[in-house]
Amino acid sequence: MNETNRREPPTLGEYNGFEVYPMPFFVTLVADDPAALARWYEGTLGFGTMFVGPVIHLRRRRYQDILVVAASPGRPPTSGGPAFTFDADDGELDALAARAGVAPQATLWNTREIRLVDPAGHTIVFSARSENPDRELHAKWQAMFDAQRRR
Repeated sequence: MNETNRREPPTLGEYNGFEVYPMPFFVTLVADDPAALARWYEGTLGFGTMFVGPVIHLRRRRYQDILVVAASPGRPPTSGGPAFTFDADDGELDALAARAGVAPQATLWNTREIRLVDPAGHTIVFSARSENPDRELHAKWQAMFDAQRRR
């Protein structure tokens, strides 16, 4: 990968209090009631609405963008499918979990996660590094990474 590919996208200004930049990744969700789904993301997970038009652009923080569009005959509602994972700080994860009424779960890779299904059936995961990682588990992962490192 050359240095050009590693730089952050340029900032193109601000719109409605949100930074504008070319989005390297975003999720598009199709829903029967985009406005209701957007309200759920705002109220439950703290996303803000950047723009409302043919698409509702939600953002929680940098690189956590969700576009919500209306279902139509050629674009049926999406549900199920892959889980979309966003990062969170550990304290932030606890606050999100409390707002959503779920408990964080420890993973086998030394993170804590909450997994939610939104009202339209999409699975959203928030993941944070564990504040108290399991040292034995960390050592096992480190050994696996070291064994596969290209020299």
